[in-house]
Amino acid sequence: MTHSSFTPTESTLPRLFNEMAAVCAGLAVPFIAFGPGGMGVAIAMCILAMALSSDRSLFFSYTWHQAFTIVGMAVLFVFACWLVSALGSFETGRSLEKWGRTLFFVFLAVMLWRLLSESPRALELCLRAVIFGSLACGIFVLLCQFFMPETPDFLKYSSIGNLFTIQKGYGSVAACLIPATLVAGFVLGGRWRWLGVICAPVLFGVVYSIWQPPIPSRAGLLGLSGGILILCFWVLIRTLPHHLAWMATIVITVLLSWTIISRLPAPPITDETSFEIPFSLIDQHRQIIWGFTLEKAKAAPWFGHGPDVVNRLPGADVWIPNFRQEYIPAHPHNWALEILAETGGIGFSALVVALFLFLRELVRATPNIVIAGILALNGVFWAAGLVNVSFWSAWWQGTYLLLSALLMAAMEKEKT
Repeated sequence: MTHSSFTPTESTLPRLFNEMAAVCAGLAVPFIAFGPGGMGVAIAMCILAMALSSDRSLFFSYTWHQAFTIVGMAVLFVFACWLVSALGSFETGRSLEKWGRTLFFVFLAVMLWRLLSESPRALELCLRAVIFGSLACGIFVLLCQFFMPETPDFLKYSSIGNLFTIQKGYGSVAACLIPATLVAGFVLGGRWRWLGVICAPVLFGVVYSIWQPPIPSRAGLLGLSGGILILCFWVLIRTLPHHLAWMATIVITVLLSWTIISRLPAPPITDETSFEIPFSLIDQHRQIIWGFTLEKAKAAPWFGHGPDVVNRLPGADVWIPNFRQEYIPAHPHNWALEILAETGGIGFSALVVALFLFLRELVRATPNIVIAGILALNGVFWAAGLVNVSFWSAWWQGTYLLLSALLMAAMEKEKT
């Protein structure tokens, strides 16, 4: 008598590994609620699953193909410019590490995009995972904010602070997850559509609760405002001639940026330093940080000082008189000034052009809910990064790239 048992075949194993990678990718961003390590574990498992798949050669060929699209070549040019900045950095090793890690994240996002685009089952599991993970982690954060005034010992992280410190950045993450979960629910349909809708108020509750003391952060709310603004621009550009809408947007952005930049206080800060921007709009310390960063950008206008080194430049660790804070305690709290100071006008311009080309492709596409979600994600991410979070933070880059890969795959599904 023979006994039959299920043994995964060569064709079954790659599928299982792909589905495992999809689930881990979907859970990675919500898991930031438990600290950056939560995302790190999920990404590590995702990478391992994709490495064990027999589709590795297809992953690389797809990535190679994407590199020769207009947007792909623009992104490669960005990294070429940033490489020059990293090689000229006074801390070359640190800058090259940030450059290489960012390039790896982009490569991983493209591979994930390909995996989810080619496998409807993997995409479905990934979308379910991001909805379930966002809802569960969102409720967890709210419970922590309102019912756990003291962080339990088992949730303390000695190396990066307590739970409240960890969750301060989760307001921006939750804002990014709102368009992603809404799109995921729409694409899945059925009860998942309602779960996706339920995620929105839960995640907004997270954004609002983190805006309140003891860990006030406006980045999430600013990000949501940016998401709404970019959707308004999308409607405008489909109503007016494209060149007129783009021109109006560029002029408004330049004028607004110049209005702020021209009024930043220049170091050194003394008791006689005047602040022209109301503190109700931009707090005093951020104005000082931005003014210092701008001066450092002027000192290296072409290729900057190197990625992730502006807080290590001379004078950055000097304590501001009567303020009990350094000029740059960790990072500039503004991705535009950070990139400008660290990669120069060339590196900054290359990034802006690549982003413009990417957004132009989106607004030219046939409008649907997925396109709206991708645009909203970009509005949230780039707006939130104007007041908080270092551009080079792994968890912040991972949030944008993983959710972008998920939504781009969903867009491919809608096309077919």
